[in-house]
Amino acid sequence: MKKLLATLVLLISAATSHAAVLIERDFRGNDCSGYFGTGFDSCTIFVNFNGERIELSPVIAKYSGNLALSETNDTVYPSIDGSEFSFSNMSSGNKTGTWDYSPGVGDPGTRYFATKAGPNFKLFWYVDDAAVLPGGACAVADVYILGCLDMAMVVNTGDWTTPNNKSLSHITFYDTAIIPVPAAVWLFASGLLGLVGVSRRKH
Repeated sequence: MKKLLATLVLLISAATSHAAVLIERDFRGNDCSGYFGTGFDSCTIFVNFNGERIELSPVIAKYSGNLALSETNDTVYPSIDGSEFSFSNMSSGNKTGTWDYSPGVGDPGTRYFATKAGPNFKLFWYVDDAAVLPGGACAVADVYILGCLDMAMVVNTGDWTTPNNKSLSHITFYDTAIIPVPAAVWLFASGLLGLVGVSRRKH
């Protein structure tokens, strides 16, 4: 009986476990000096949704091409001093590598990271593999949409590459900020609640 239960547990965990898939999207320009805002403390990943700018995730820290600390967002995260991030497995010219994050108490999690090289930058995030299956939020031609970005997992390690196989200019890390529900959705939901209230009063 115990063997049967153990086998069932293994089968259930195998059926419910999913692998993390790395999503990447190329952009023209510089992530924190133009595309996501000018001024490091104002650098925030955003997406346009139904005509609204939805701000998703503020920057945590940036490291230069030689992977030395360049800047931290001390306005929002005064506890981050840069020692939380470490780097390994770098190729020649730092065109590929692995990062690791050891957050302290009160430090933010990491959902997104970006590499800049030449005139472009890449944004990365990990999602559950179900998100890239047919019908999944990330199974689309352009993954830079609210649904796919919202699937970003909180991770403490990741692999990166640079755009067009050029030498790294910098790598930046972004927070786990909760994605706000757009105002249009709130208005729709509050309208439904109002209708439910009216219906209950009538009965």
